[in-house]
Amino acid sequence: MWEDKYICHKCVNDKYVMQHIIKTGNNFQICSYCKRKRKNIHLKYILKMMNEVFEYYYDIYEDIYDSGRGDSAQDVIYGELGVEWDVAEDIYEFLCDEYNPHNDYDYIRYNDGFLYRHINHYSGELAHTWSKATDSLMKETRYFNREVNDFLDSLFSDIDKLKNRDSNSPIKTLTDEVHLFRARVFEDQEEVKQALEYPEKNFGPPPTTLARSGRMNAQGISVFYGATSVNLAIAEVRPPVGSIVVTACFVPLRELKVLDISALDSISFGSGSKFDPQTRKTSERAIFFSTLSRKLTLPTFGKRQDSDYLITQVVADYLGDRNKFKLDGVSFKSTQVDANGEDAETGYNVVLFNKSSGVRHAADKSRRYNVEMYEHIEDDQYAFVPEIQLIVEEQIKPRHMGSFSSSHDKNDALLLKTNSMTYHKITGVKYQTSETEIHQGDSVRKQEPPQKFDDLIDF
Repeated sequence: MWEDKYICHKCVNDKYVMQHIIKTGNNFQICSYCKRKRKNIHLKYILKMMNEVFEYYYDIYEDIYDSGRGDSAQDVIYGELGVEWDVAEDIYEFLCDEYNPHNDYDYIRYNDGFLYRHINHYSGELAHTWSKATDSLMKETRYFNREVNDFLDSLFSDIDKLKNRDSNSPIKTLTDEVHLFRARVFEDQEEVKQALEYPEKNFGPPPTTLARSGRMNAQGISVFYGATSVNLAIAEVRPPVGSIVVTACFVPLRELKVLDISALDSISFGSGSKFDPQTRKTSERAIFFSTLSRKLTLPTFGKRQDSDYLITQVVADYLGDRNKFKLDGVSFKSTQVDANGEDAETGYNVVLFNKSSGVRHAADKSRRYNVEMYEHIEDDQYAFVPEIQLIVEEQIKPRHMGSFSSSHDKNDALLLKTNSMTYHKITGVKYQTSETEIHQGDSVRKQEPPQKFDDLIDF
């Protein structure tokens, strides 16, 4: 009987279970399998732990079609615990005896005809807490919402210490080698010409009075939305055919730290033992981060947009808090990019928080450019050659040098490369689709309702 079975730490390969035996066991008995007098525990403790692994990590089904997709219970025990086959056989028999019901009405957990498939564990309590927090956000208050703030604290408190599956941090540093592109849509050349007179002002983040609500900002909060390629920047503004798009390139004036939201999808919390209850908590967090990553980056439409943006805006506000983190912004992969295009792997969007979105010279009202859209060739012929020239006025030396003020702001984080601006005429738009055929089924005969008195019999 299994009541008399003991197992030592040397007969188990799982490190957590092994350490558990060493810590809690004794050597009063000999191991029932290796017959050595080492630290050991009663097999009932292994049964309980093994049953919990089955319940949390494995789905059970009866393989009536002989698909072979799954493993026997003995195979699972053998692989997870790292024990000899005879130990796995014993544990299986004892699991059947201890955890299967003794009546015909309850659910049977262990059976020779069952197969067991490993399943992704769910975010469980985290998902429930998030649901409550977002509900509070939409129905109660956005600002000073303690429930939401406490939840985000528990989620992001150690974000700077996390690693993905490649052992890389989700926080990356943008240097002056990174080019960030912004795109603006115009209806005609006159609009373009007016904007080019003050490019730092007109192609940087909009002023507070014009800042519309977006994925990562509330209305009235100015942030920098950019992309790492020209094509991606154009795709993000979704210009109609016939419109004009001007793209501008910006480079960081200092190192900028951004959280790669897309990397949250691959955050690793270690390959801890399935027998360790702590592993379940960390795995829940990993699954939740993956879900959150998709929620923060997928496009929203119609009526869902306001509510979905409210959530992403609050997360952005939280991450941008200078007292909690030293983050300048966030980045994420674009949903507008061609899955097979050149930007599929490396292209991403960058959102710089208000505190880190200042553009050098943007506030300098005296800094103006001369703009010419056409170049005279000969007679009445002109070529379309857009050109901008910085207007430099002679500076009168001030009487007191102390009265001189620089247009440079120490908070400026970006510099516009005016020599890399490009004019684009949108001549066509290409869509990438996934196709599903709509099948033509057989005709459905409509039955006419019975006529009045049809059920009467003549006599």
